[in-house]
Amino acid sequence: MGAWGGAAWDNDDAADWFGDLFAATKLAQRVEKALKTKDVEEYAGKIRAAAYMLVALGRVYIWPVEDLDRHLRLAIEKLDAISRLEDYEGDENIAAEIAELRSRLKTLGAEPGAADDDAP
Repeated sequence: MGAWGGAAWDNDDAADWFGDLFAATKLAQRVEKALKTKDVEEYAGKIRAAAYMLVALGRVYIWPVEDLDRHLRLAIEKLDAISRLEDYEGDENIAAEIAELRSRLKTLGAEPGAADDDAP
């Protein structure tokens, strides 16, 4: 087993396990579908749940690498829209989740505000 760090996902076996999990469950596709929901106000709870999957699992070696940048951007965009809704204004949890996702984009070497050709 090759280890790259101390986190639970920083080794060959874990990366393979997560790859198998995402392939079998289609989790990344389900998250993307929820994040692309147009009516943010009506489906805020569903969108937040999908975005939280990225807060919890949206890391290199866990999330499918070909989707990670795009999904992080979508989650940030949707959480930002939710944070402007009357029911969620000032929600510190959302602000913290956005900050965490933005930090992950920086880790990937991507600018949080950069254009994304795949964004809706």
